[in-house]
Amino acid sequence: MTAKTQITSALAQEYRENGVVILRNALSREWLNLVETGIKRNLKSPGPFAGTYYEGQPGAFFDDYCNYDSIVEYRMLVQHSPLADMMQALLETERLWLFYEQIFIKDGGGRRTPWHQDSPYFNAEGQQFCSAWISVDPAAGEDAFEIVAGSHRGPLYSGAVWETDNGAAVWHGETATERLPEIPKVDEERDKWNIISCDVEPGDIVVFHPSVLHGGGGVRKGGRRRTLAIRFFGDDVRYVKRPGQVLPPFYGLAEALKPGDPLRHPYFPQLKGPA
Repeated sequence: MTAKTQITSALAQEYRENGVVILRNALSREWLNLVETGIKRNLKSPGPFAGTYYEGQPGAFFDDYCNYDSIVEYRMLVQHSPLADMMQALLETERLWLFYEQIFIKDGGGRRTPWHQDSPYFNAEGQQFCSAWISVDPAAGEDAFEIVAGSHRGPLYSGAVWETDNGAAVWHGETATERLPEIPKVDEERDKWNIISCDVEPGDIVVFHPSVLHGGGGVRKGGRRRTLAIRFFGDDVRYVKRPGQVLPPFYGLAEALKPGDPLRHPYFPQLKGPA
């Protein structure tokens, strides 16, 4: 069975409706070893965007992104594993591009990630858009990543600055007229939301749309979770302007594209489909 035939029409429909699917046993141990080696290389040589959330506070955790060109293992995974074929089939797109990759490292006692959407930070939008969340360590129960199913259909909430316990500080650069609605306090009214707990073992991939509400995934004392998230997009994704600062900054993209233009730029290598 090829990677594409593993992605059924039912899975693609589930992704369109819920904004999330979990692909079980999607990556072999060989590919997971490659991911782990890439993360080790990344930690030894962090990139210019490396940083620590809640630095100096209990439960701080590390992330880094946009190191695809410098970490050979990330390129090998994207170019040679079944991953890109699976994402192309799941998004039902003729062509597939890389948006960027990101790692998250949470050591024992690492705090939960606040509820948020990724789209408010991105200068792109569309339905054929996803993050493939790959953990080389198991994550279940209280340590599981959580997603509100269907929340990618709207509304879009404001970004938040993760420097406070509730993660609700105003996002850098927003003005009062630009500001999107405040992120809901999902944990205070969990019964109102269709929350999916993404319990995973190494080899599973959580694929989610950047507009879904997601968070959670703390790590208990003595544990560790190393995650690589690779973001892909397809034919319908367009460039947009967002209130405030966008991440990654993709310097010069605003001068090259205008809102509504297809997201095409040397920043984003094409992986699948006709040129």
